[in-house]
Amino acid sequence: MLPLYKFITNKLKMYYIKYMKKKKILLIILFILININIFIKPIKIVAFWKNNHVNSLIGFQKYIEKLNFNSYFNIDLWFDIILPILSIPILLFISICFFILFVIFNFKK
Repeated sequence: MLPLYKFITNKLKMYYIKYMKKKKILLIILFILININIFIKPIKIVAFWKNNHVNSLIGFQKYIEKLNFNSYFNIDLWFDIILPILSIPILLFISICFFILFVIFNFKK
């Protein structure tokens, strides 16, 4: 039977190896997505959405405009916040999501 300290160190080593594999995979995917985004003509989220199901895009816009987001700063929710997010390329958006996951995995304790 293994002593307790060897058992714990073996478990920690296995956890560390598993954790490092996840980090490496996320970093590789992030690197690939950024390179694809640079070298291939990007498709924007709104163009992809419009080509696949334009009625849901119109319904989403109508819903956001119905919210009538009146604030102290007088922000038009659709044109100032949602539309700039929808106008970024899909792969850039996915790359940003993977970067956020990578940062979360790095600083998670």
